[in-house]
Amino acid sequence: MKKITLLFVLIFHYALMAQVTIGSSTVSNQNILKVQDGTRGVILPYSNTYTTFPKYDAASTDLFSDYPNLVGGLIYNKADDQYYKYDGFAWNPARQLQGVFQLKGSRLGISSGITIPCLAFGLGICLSLGAPVYLAPDDKSQVLVDNLLLKNASSVTIKQNGMYDIAAALGFTGGSVGAQIGITEFKLTLQVKYTPASAWETIVTKSNYSIIFIIDTQGSKTSSFSQTVSLPAGAELRVVPTITTVGGSGGSLSAYGTDTSSVNSYIGARLIKAY
Repeated sequence: MKKITLLFVLIFHYALMAQVTIGSSTVSNQNILKVQDGTRGVILPYSNTYTTFPKYDAASTDLFSDYPNLVGGLIYNKADDQYYKYDGFAWNPARQLQGVFQLKGSRLGISSGITIPCLAFGLGICLSLGAPVYLAPDDKSQVLVDNLLLKNASSVTIKQNGMYDIAAALGFTGGSVGAQIGITEFKLTLQVKYTPASAWETIVTKSNYSIIFIIDTQGSKTSSFSQTVSLPAGAELRVVPTITTVGGSGGSLSAYGTDTSSVNSYIGARLIKAY
């Protein structure tokens, strides 16, 4: 009788540990649950708005209470059409800085670009006429929102002391024609003016390169970066593009500009921690 009972317990334990398979007759010990169906889907937990997410706390800096047992949880937000993942501290949108309903974040597009003419004979000379202005109107269809209220009349200004994730991208348009063989460097620089009276200070730079072989055709010329930085209230942000051409021979004329598409050009900020 004891042997029969032990055998029954072992079989029952194996059944508990076996994979559950839905929509397929093929099982694998690599998964606990397998769902396979080419015509129907699985509906995961969802919410109409982030305020009904588990652990929502309006008094918390990041709007959610810490709860390690929920790490890796997923929930779909119907309001902005994306999934959110819980990391033990807060629910993070799948598109991160680009989340429309990320109340602690902003994503700004270009309202006016600049032109960058170049003249190259060996070492190229390019004139960056100012900096693009990231003050385009909010447009949720283009994932442009200003939940941190960064936009002033003519500048991007931090409103609250804190630690921020800053991400910026800038697309370049145009090209060059000439008899030069070499490379073109497209550099993006994030600068901060901490007070109205202070000078602009460089925080980070990022470069992308394009090969010149007689004609530098219009193509993918986009530079981007992400940087964590501590910023005081009142600090201003700007992104400065520069172009340098280095050729082995000959010369070329170039005319570049900044891409105003929000896919290629934007500045984003997310408040990590308020001071």
